[in-house]
Amino acid sequence: MPTIVAAKAGTCTAAGCGGRILKGEYVEYSAAIGTRHLECASAEQGRRPNLKAGKCRCGTVVPPREGCLVLKEARRGRYFVKRWMVLCRRCDVPATSSEPSPHASQRRSR
Repeated sequence: MPTIVAAKAGTCTAAGCGGRILKGEYVEYSAAIGTRHLECASAEQGRRPNLKAGKCRCGTVVPPREGCLVLKEARRGRYFVKRWMVLCRRCDVPATSSEPSPHASQRRSR
């Protein structure tokens, strides 16, 4: 991750931190991971909050700061496409978990 100077204040996205990042502070940044303190650069990924209302893949309307964001990148010909997906609390299952989403059967029936 590149080190940059934060252009605006924000929140650290590292798991277990969530501390404030001040404008002008040196931080680590990448689009998929977000902004982190230099000390938190090697930490596990925490939740990335959504700042706007959105719709989850299961159809649930997610209010601001309720769910989390996931960046999905795909290659379409010569171009890379980035899409932000909003996940509700029920669909926000850690990637290490082999358990399906608690309402996966609802998604299949639609």
